[in-house]
Amino acid sequence: KALKVLEKEDALLPKATVLRCRVRYFTDGAILGSQDFVRSYAGAWQREKNRKYPPKPNLLRGADWQDLATIQGLRKQVFG
Repeated sequence: KALKVLEKEDALLPKATVLRCRVRYFTDGAILGSQDFVRSYAGAWQREKNRKYPPKPNLLRGADWQDLATIQGLRKQVFG
C-alpha cells in the first residue's frame, strides 16, 4: 500500500511509517543517526573494515528523514 502511494502520488511517507515498514536501515546501514553522529564513527568504521578511505554519511531517502544518515547505503531501493 505504501509503495502504491509513493508511485502514484509521488509522495513521502511519515518517518514513523517508513521505519515500521523497513528495518533495513538498521541492518544494511550499520550505523544510523544524524550526519554528525555517523561521521563521528567513520574513523573507527574505516579501521575495522580495513578501508583505505573513510566512508561518508549517506542521507536516508524515501521519506522526510531530515538529518538521518547511515554509514553505508542500502543494497537495493528503499521500497520494493
